[in-house]
Amino acid sequence: DRRSTETASADWRSRVMASLLPMYVRVKRKNTTIFLTLEKSDNFGGVKQKLSSILDLPATSIKLFTSTDASAGDLQDAASVDNFVENDAILYMILKKDGSETWEEIEVTEAPLPHKA
Repeated sequence: DRRSTETASADWRSRVMASLLPMYVRVKRKNTTIFLTLEKSDNFGGVKQKLSSILDLPATSIKLFTSTDASAGDLQDAASVDNFVENDAILYMILKKDGSETWEEIEVTEAPLPHKA
């Protein structure tokens, strides 16, 4: 029927438009939050490159996670952002320790909530 065809067409248009919109993610480490604009087609290697230029560190010194549980594994460079995170997601970043092949632990300090008077 015509109504279901129009609904299907509108659903398709909204999915296409959503796929074209950029994504926003927050990358947290210790007491720092970095806000990034990403394309859904970006991969995590590209995300690390963006962070690398902001932090003035090699991308190979950065690991990203979707949770504070490091045992879940870090996000692989070739993996597509769209397959692992939603818009306004939080990623957790750790860095390689200076002069070492070891990595720091995931540590995020949440900002205290403002006091109500």
